[in-house]
Amino acid sequence: MHAQLKSLEQQLDELISLARNLRGENLTLRQKLLLAENEKQKLEKKINLATSKLENMLHRHDEKEQS
Repeated sequence: MHAQLKSLEQQLDELISLARNLRGENLTLRQKLLLAENEKQKLEKKINLATSKLENMLHRHDEKEQS
């Protein structure tokens, strides 16, 4: 009986350790996801700005050709 309790205690300690490690990994992944989402937003803004500039340039070019 004592050996079984000792084994269960060891398994419980391992589960607690695993849960702590997973919690830490989860936090790290959440932080990385937040950084990636912020970077994505920055890149989307740059793409939108570049698209707008290109559209304006094309529009001006078309106006010059029609003149």
